[in-house]
Amino acid sequence: MPYRFKINEPVEKGFRRIAREQLDSSLAELAGPEADPKSVHECRKSIKRLRALLRLAADGLGAKKARRHTKALGEIGRLLSARRDQTVMLETIGKLSNEFPDGAAALAPFHAMLAARAAIEPERLDPHTADLARDLLIQEAKKITHFGIKKQGFAALAGGLEESYRRGRKASQYAYDEPTDENFHELRKAVQWHWRQMALLGRAWPDEFAVRVNAARELSQLLGDDHDLAVLVAAVSAAPDLADEQKDAAIALCRQQQQVLRAKAEYRVKRLFCEKTRDFIKRAAAYWDYGRALDPLVDAPSLVHSSDQADHVELAPVDDRAGEANKTSAPTKPRLAAKSVASAPSQRRA
Repeated sequence: MPYRFKINEPVEKGFRRIAREQLDSSLAELAGPEADPKSVHECRKSIKRLRALLRLAADGLGAKKARRHTKALGEIGRLLSARRDQTVMLETIGKLSNEFPDGAAALAPFHAMLAARAAIEPERLDPHTADLARDLLIQEAKKITHFGIKKQGFAALAGGLEESYRRGRKASQYAYDEPTDENFHELRKAVQWHWRQMALLGRAWPDEFAVRVNAARELSQLLGDDHDLAVLVAAVSAAPDLADEQKDAAIALCRQQQQVLRAKAEYRVKRLFCEKTRDFIKRAAAYWDYGRALDPLVDAPSLVHSSDQADHVELAPVDDRAGEANKTSAPTKPRLAAKSVASAPSQRRA
């Protein structure tokens, strides 16, 4: 099933359905005797989608409960990521070498260290860690799939959406006012939450929300590459067998590429979060309400002449998993979202 709410199903029913799908998917990836890197990666993506769902529904679930289980799932994700940093660093060095052929020599000493370590360490997740992650996921599944939602309709989701969007706006400002690796990592997380939450709400207006999903996904890829470079910088800085000159040369190359990526991301992120939080939530609520009103009419007999229908092109639904699974695919070129709907119902400000 697509990762999204159905526009005319109760929010509580939709929440439980989506949560169950993501938990089943994550457990299925760890079902074998040994989890290979691809399975672990897919499991972590399902966990991220589940965490975005919890954040979106936090107002209806209760903020403390949502925060507690979001944190628990994050710890499971980190448990599964122990081997991933090494793989990502090798991939990042490969990208840098392609981007800066003349600088490949600066990366060679650290690349040799990583390659030697990878040769003696297993690529698969060890059985003990896989068993522990499965047990923890099963514990979370028993609780999350039975959660009740205190509010009805969009009101159950508005508070979580508002919190995530406001955090994106603040993270954008902090990252470019003080461009540290930590601030850009926070921005990346905020963009990923927004991406997945837009996918969850996509049935309200599929074409409109697909624009934001694609724009946020493209931005997430840029910021993800920036974070991979930050991880590489930290590892090179801490490498005991590298001379200071070797470290400085490798780090300078990483910082040069980060400047390029951050420049590419700047106006994309400012466009994504340009609308004031209150106006954005008001507009999203209007889309939800009008989308619910339109939904029963979608299958009604059409009065449009067949020659007019031939000019209509339907956009394919956006799948959260497709872009994340293949970062090298060409991103959809985003367009600006529509302006606020003047008659949108008002929402309280958290």
